[in-house]
Amino acid sequence: MDLSLDKLEPEIRVEVDRGVAVVRFDRPPVNSFNREMYSQMRRTFRRLSDRADLRCVVLTGRGKVFCAGNDVKDFVDLDVDQSSEYLANVRISFAALFDCPVPVIAAINGPAVGTGIALTSLCDIRIASETARFALPEIDVGVLGGSRHVMRIAPQGLTRKMMYTGVQVSAAEALAVSMVEEVLPADAVLARALEVANTIADKSPSAIRLAKMGLNRVENMTLNEGYEFECKLTTEVRRSEEASEGARAFLEKRRPRYANER
Repeated sequence: MDLSLDKLEPEIRVEVDRGVAVVRFDRPPVNSFNREMYSQMRRTFRRLSDRADLRCVVLTGRGKVFCAGNDVKDFVDLDVDQSSEYLANVRISFAALFDCPVPVIAAINGPAVGTGIALTSLCDIRIASETARFALPEIDVGVLGGSRHVMRIAPQGLTRKMMYTGVQVSAAEALAVSMVEEVLPADAVLARALEVANTIADKSPSAIRLAKMGLNRVENMTLNEGYEFECKLTTEVRRSEEASEGARAFLEKRRPRYANER
């Protein structure tokens, strides 16, 4: 277990084992975000992104809550000028997560509210606890935001309903509309997320990174533009020895042997 990144940030815990990082919010009692927490997350994901050995990330929260949103105390005396600066910090912190060069799996161990649901939408895969619930209650505390991120994973009408009313969506409801990929008992969520992460980590590292870049980029392209871009990525994949090794291993019915084995 590589703990070299752990405790560099007081409220973000990181453990890396064989290329799989577990990033855990650790701000009791409900892992709410304030200005400094956003900065810690940004620094954490930038450090992780610089690691050549990184294969996959699992993002979760300590305790029974994934993230209960923003610390409302930050908003009480926030004036117009301060809000612009604050939100700029939020945006670049969100971008550090979204732009992580390897897949990020959200192990949603409990409520994901406001910032919490936005963070899950920035991940590649979402595995939720039966105790998880999702909401956009910003309208009740004098702020807006997050809905555009949520609309990537939730139907437009449901996103608008959450935004206008602050209504909570259960894990079962989220699964029914594909906001999450799996719902499991609380004590099984992290283990399942790590299982998926290790499956990804065993794939060709260069191909996974190109696939992640491609998925992020093509999302805002037209069909033809997106497929053209993916074809260019396929050409890049074929430049690597890993591509040929993967094909040989498939034909020989064996596990691929990549140059930088975990």
